[in-house]
Amino acid sequence: RTIAFVNTSAVAGGALVACACDEIWMLPGSRIGLAPPAVPENEELSKTAQDTLMAQSLALLKAGVRSLCKLKNHRADVAEAFVDKDLELIIADQKVSAKGELLLLDADQAIAPTGGAPLLAKGLCDDLTDLKAKALGGAEVLELKPASETEAKPAPGAKVAAAKSGAATTPKKGLYTGKVVRITVGEEDLITPARFEFMGRTLERCTEEGAEAVIFDLDTPGGLAWQTTTLMMRDLQKFKGRTISFVNPRALSAGAMIAVATDAIYMAPASSVGGATPVNGDYSEMGKAERAKINSAFLSMARTVSKEKGHDPRVIEAMIDMDRELIINGQKLCGKGDILTLDANQATMIVDGRPLFAKKIVDTFDEVKSVEGLKGETVTAEPQGFESIAIWVTTYASVLILIGVAGAYMEMQAPGFGLPGFISIIAFGIFFFGHYVAGSLVGQEALFAGAVLITGLVFLVVELFVFPGTLIFGVLGFVFIVGSLIYTMSGWEISAPLPMPEGADSGTAAEGLPFTLAPYATAIRNVAIGFTGAVALILVMMRYLPDVGPFRRMVLATSAGGSTEETPELRAAAAVRVGAAGMSRSALRPYGTVEIDGRMVEAMVESGYLQAGERVQVREVRGSKIIVEALPS
Repeated sequence: RTIAFVNTSAVAGGALVACACDEIWMLPGSRIGLAPPAVPENEELSKTAQDTLMAQSLALLKAGVRSLCKLKNHRADVAEAFVDKDLELIIADQKVSAKGELLLLDADQAIAPTGGAPLLAKGLCDDLTDLKAKALGGAEVLELKPASETEAKPAPGAKVAAAKSGAATTPKKGLYTGKVVRITVGEEDLITPARFEFMGRTLERCTEEGAEAVIFDLDTPGGLAWQTTTLMMRDLQKFKGRTISFVNPRALSAGAMIAVATDAIYMAPASSVGGATPVNGDYSEMGKAERAKINSAFLSMARTVSKEKGHDPRVIEAMIDMDRELIINGQKLCGKGDILTLDANQATMIVDGRPLFAKKIVDTFDEVKSVEGLKGETVTAEPQGFESIAIWVTTYASVLILIGVAGAYMEMQAPGFGLPGFISIIAFGIFFFGHYVAGSLVGQEALFAGAVLITGLVFLVVELFVFPGTLIFGVLGFVFIVGSLIYTMSGWEISAPLPMPEGADSGTAAEGLPFTLAPYATAIRNVAIGFTGAVALILVMMRYLPDVGPFRRMVLATSAGGSTEETPELRAAAAVRVGAAGMSRSALRPYGTVEIDGRMVEAMVESGYLQAGERVQVREVRGSKIIVEALPS
């Protein structure tokens, strides 16, 4: 006997695994479906050949799920609608999925009775303990994990899950015990991945310590979509206390999604909520198929959470889907082609004896507590210690990249090891440490990012000192280093699927949903700003500090004693004659070592680069700076 417990989500292959089990049980608020066939993209094949392969894969997959469902006594038409978007599923005169849409069921739909039996899932379970009681007669459950999983980073809420399964039964005493915890969500909080980690940990701690309630004080234009859905579907749903949103004064886009995932919503007098349609992080236009698929996933998640929290799902649907029309009490709040955004009066209007979206308009945070009857002291959750470092580093990552790149370039232009190199190491050290603390680099992820970075540095060393001028090693080094920076900031886990919308598969290009850069948009932006700023800084330094060479005064050189005029550099320059010929003993990029009159001195070229072993001539001596040029062969 096999049982599938859908704990939050079973999409793509997960939905097929569930259908292969004898019984399916759902966590309240979970969803199952979206399992199209996957065909690897092959540029050598024509579109017709690709379409043929897709059709063959679809036929095989449909035949397979039909056989599975017959064997396990599940409805075959439901499983087929998971994999074939061209199927229309109508049950009891109700359209469950339309043509052009893959089926994604929420928990309530999956257990809905049809013909005397549930549509797909046998019932709902709150956790493994509940599942043991309902499906296993209290039998002991042995949890098996791959060895590699011991290195995986714990997700916010993992301790909560352990508590629910019986590992802990009473809240521990702490800062949040019996308190009302206020989580502020400001202008830029939802575009910072570390902030989501902080909110997840705060909710976990509130459960562990028995907080009376959590109130989100929202003033946000939106942010990262997929991180928001994790907060909605996992972190907020695992918190056992009361959750409240105070729209003060904006909860747009991702902010509206957070609001609908809480038990109660309150509006400030001049506030607005809505506009939650997902967009690409790089603001590029979505294709029709891509838009349909992403909307389907977001609509299902939002609808599930909205029902779970007692809100009208039509409202959040109109906030997400431009094709939804919302007419309430004869008033058209949103027409087709528009995205719903409600003001305070609209959100609190009475429909069938209850507020449309928000319970009441209130003036202050304390009034929210008063209306809800909350007695606990208010504690504002603030990042502490390493959490503050993580949020600061992820917010100013582009500045750290700028400093690190500029410092590294300055260091490479000067002999020895000096202050620019030290500053570069410090900047990149803070960058990687901050992202490690933020949870982006743990276990395998840290090893992978480190390996990519070191490989890039090795390529650069090979380019500079082994095969100077070949460019290929320099380009490879640059690509590897940039890749490690983007990987570090994106927070993608090696063991996780590619960061595509849930339900999308590796073959979605054939359906018009290509790989999207949206999850990497912030990382790519930070890298672009950092490198562009570094180039600008280097150009400014070269323009306004020409007399200090490659910022020679920042180099930590050993003093030879005596006055500035008696330094070794000045003595060496004074001994060199303009017009003297010599040989380059290292690559000049633009600084390097040349041999002139049997003496090894440091020199530079003002245009281009020179390789080791080229004949040079002294063109100018300017203070301690010796300027050379290549002699014709």
